[in-house]
Amino acid sequence: MNNIDEEIKKVLSTEGREALDKIGEQAGLFEVIGLSFSGRQAWLAYTIYALGLVTFIAGVWMSTKFFASSDIKTSLEWLLGIIACLFGLTIIKLIGWQQMQKLEILTEIKRLEMRFLLAPGEPEPTAKETPKH
Repeated sequence: MNNIDEEIKKVLSTEGREALDKIGEQAGLFEVIGLSFSGRQAWLAYTIYALGLVTFIAGVWMSTKFFASSDIKTSLEWLLGIIACLFGLTIIKLIGWQQMQKLEILTEIKRLEMRFLLAPGEPEPTAKETPKH
């Protein structure tokens, strides 16, 4: 921790210290994934994971057809489908990670807001202290 955090903890009451300690805790990966399934945009997480599952199952099915085919033309057609599924999974995963990053950033903003609320009030600058431009 840096000096300002230590000074804030000295000034705060025990309740304020407990709240500041709770704010400082960061969520792990699985907690962030769990958070993505709650809130107003939970439907997006459900949709992303459902599309990912369907795309994965389609890719596995196409892989079995690819390895079972004996003709080169049909093998290449199944391979094209497998490549399309891989691209689809990549896009789905990118969207999912962006959603989780957004949730993490929102959590950090809330932590900063709480730190400002729990911090002791700073004195107003006087006319002598204001910088001249």
